Amino acid sequence: MISVIIPALNEEELLSKCLKSLKDQDYKGKYEVIVVDNNSRDRTKEIAESFKVKVLSCPEKGIYYARQAGAAAASGQIIAQADADTVYPENWLSEISEQFSSHPETIALSGKFSYINPPYWAWVEYFIRSFSNGFTLFFFKKPLLISGANFAFRKEAFFKIGGYNREALSFDQYDIANRLSGLGKVVYDKNLLSYTSSRRVDKGAGIILLDFASNLSRVCSYFFRSLLNNLKQFKLSQLSLKTDAKIVLVVLVVFISYGYFVPSSLVFGKVYYKASPSDKLIALTFDDGPNDPYTSQIIDILEKYNINATFFVIGKNAEKYPETIKRMIADGNAVENHSYSHYANHALTNKGCEDLKVGEEAIFKITGLKPHLYRPPFGKKSPWELECLEKENMAEVEWSASTNELHSKIFFGKVSPNLIEKNIVREAGSGKIILMHDGYGTCYSCKESDKSVTVEALPSIIESLQSQGYRFVTVPDLFDIPAYNL
Repeated sequence: MISVIIPALNEEELLSKCLKSLKDQDYKGKYEVIVVDNNSRDRTKEIAESFKVKVLSCPEKGIYYARQAGAAAASGQIIAQADADTVYPENWLSEISEQFSSHPETIALSGKFSYINPPYWAWVEYFIRSFSNGFTLFFFKKPLLISGANFAFRKEAFFKIGGYNREALSFDQYDIANRLSGLGKVVYDKNLLSYTSSRRVDKGAGIILLDFASNLSRVCSYFFRSLLNNLKQFKLSQLSLKTDAKIVLVVLVVFISYGYFVPSSLVFGKVYYKASPSDKLIALTFDDGPNDPYTSQIIDILEKYNINATFFVIGKNAEKYPETIKRMIADGNAVENHSYSHYANHALTNKGCEDLKVGEEAIFKITGLKPHLYRPPFGKKSPWELECLEKENMAEVEWSASTNELHSKIFFGKVSPNLIEKNIVREAGSGKIILMHDGYGTCYSCKESDKSVTVEALPSIIESLQSQGYRFVTVPDLFDIPAYNL
């Protein structure tokens, strides 16, 4: 049995979405949801009771007291930490159960989170979290950065270490995971996902920097005190060539990860992601098409506003909708290469180079044109892929602004066109390349391939940016480079 603990203080705005996501779990075993009302003054308790979950009152304010009270009342053998402003995929509890039942040595389980409506700099945080956990898993066999809203552990082990430690740094995240690791394995599961509100980071840049400085000082102070204690037992002879090799390896992993995962990184070679025009020019790009009827509807809108965009098409999809490809060209849009098959880790092997060539050939057979520009699936790149592009006389294009419609869709069920518009207008800037999607990989019938909301949002995006003085151009025009090779 799993006990899900949710501390809640004045959460009437978001709690119902969280509880609905937990109610809709596909888990077939027993589980309970415990909402710990931390002396709320709004409808938090009433909303929780309407979902017929267990509701506890914890008058002593503070998330420590709420989590501790919830854990004490838990009936399950597994305790799962959750947050009221977070929603969970339907397989969340099944994933937790599978990990603990299949791996008896696992004491605790940590997962990933994404912001529902991420700020423009969210990719930096995601990268830091991913790299930090990868590093500590490799060297210390446990994750470093734990999400308090996506963490589960065995109740027996939790009480064996004395429960939460109120005086510790990140008592329900780093500290609890670190202490549990002394009893067994703390697993980092990339498939254990959650989607949380961005309200904690939805602030001005100045406030965010102050918060960051404050948190950093607390972290440094904590680790400095720990270092002083550890130095008493440290021997200089412990340093060795192995230590130096590990440092070099860490630097190398950071370098490679940054180049591979971050779309705008230039460490492996030249990538087009933002221009510096004298005018207010901006480029709309659409990935993963053609995918009718949505791609044709997007072309209709572009035609109505007398503007052009750049379509990074998948070769396999182009073969399915050749007439749509021809219409893109006829209307003055740029048709560029987005691989043939859209594999997730396309750039890791030389097969990626072969695949993009097949994609190029598929487009050539339909249009008689060979694309000069290439955008890798998911924006991932490698040195040998860029070398391949150079040999093929092609250039790589990434992006500098995105709609983030997939993250938003998880939270709202059907994402709002206004939200997509808001994301784009907020991130817009002269010379930027906007990433949108008119398809979803090579899937034509899955729910993610429904791009009706993107179609609905597009006119508002165009009108909002035009009212600010922006003029839409294709990526080749933005950088004054050829769209096609002879």
